[in-house]
Amino acid sequence: MFDKELHQEFIFCLYLIKLLPAKKVEMIDIESKLKLEFYKLQKTFEGAITLEEKKGSYTGGDTVGAKGENKKTPLDEIIEKINEKYKGLFSDADRVLIISLQDKLMKDDKLKKIVKTTEPKIFNDIFPKIFNNVAEESYKQSQEAYTSLFQDTTKYNIIMQVLADYVYSKMRK
Repeated sequence: MFDKELHQEFIFCLYLIKLLPAKKVEMIDIESKLKLEFYKLQKTFEGAITLEEKKGSYTGGDTVGAKGENKKTPLDEIIEKINEKYKGLFSDADRVLIISLQDKLMKDDKLKKIVKTTEPKIFNDIFPKIFNNVAEESYKQSQEAYTSLFQDTTKYNIIMQVLADYVYSKMRK
C-alpha cells in the first residue's frame, strides 16, 4: 500500500515549491472605478408588448456607415455628464454659462501651470477656489445668467466637478 516513488516525488515537490517564486495576484479596486451617485427609476410604459406577425426574411445592413458613431463636441460631453449627475433640465442660458466658464478656465495661464505640475487629486482640491473666483468674476459681468448657478448648490458643485475633469484632461495634453 505504500508507494515509495510517489512519496519521494511528494517530498521533492514540497521542497521545490518553496524555491519557486509565488504568483502575485493584483487586486483590482472596483469600488473606485464604479460609483453609483444617483439613481432614478421612472415608469415610462405600462402594458403588454406584442410583436406583429409579418412574413419576410432578415437581410443585414450595408457595411458602409454601419458604425455610425456620433461625434460629440466637448460642450455636449460636459452637458451630458452634468445631466447624468444633476438630472435637471438645462436651458440655453445654462449652456452659455457653461461655455463662458469653460472658455475662461481654459484661457487661465495659472491654471495651465497647475494642471501640468499636479496630479488629479491635488488639482481637484485646488480647483474649487479657482472655479469660485472665475464664477464670481463672470457673475459680476452678467448677473442674470449666473443667478441660477449660485442659487442651486447641487448644480454649482456638479458643474464645478465636470469642468474640473474636463479642464484637467484637456490642459494635460
